[in-house]
Amino acid sequence: MSPNCGIGESVVRVMATCAALALMSFMGATPAQAQALSKASSWVAPERASNRANPLPPTPDAITRGQDLFKRDCAQCHGKAGHGDGPMAASLQPHPANLASEQVQSQSDGALFWKITQGRGMMPKATLKDNDRWAVVNYLRTLAERR
Repeated sequence: MSPNCGIGESVVRVMATCAALALMSFMGATPAQAQALSKASSWVAPERASNRANPLPPTPDAITRGQDLFKRDCAQCHGKAGHGDGPMAASLQPHPANLASEQVQSQSDGALFWKITQGRGMMPKATLKDNDRWAVVNYLRTLAERR
């Protein structure tokens, strides 16, 4: 059984955010400080980045290239199938995302490209060429089929 007892990932995240906000309020934080903490825990790509179109068609070669790069650079944290369960995942904060989840898959290609480019926390900024990052995005789209 999962540690969330069947509760959806987004519900748990909302509950954790509410608990953090309540604690901050109890500790005397202003509403603005509490809201800043809440926003800091989410990771949203800027609108301009989200609207960026993927110029690399998802051909079999591009997807294979993305898979190879994912295995080399991402699987240690995100896991072989992208479920956020790689061998390094347990020690990371924030925890690596489940890349097959609806929450991730509903994001635009541009948003995923931006996140790969920027990195976050222990996730390093990508040093890959643009086309390689787009290839990884194309591969990530195949993970939705394996939920």
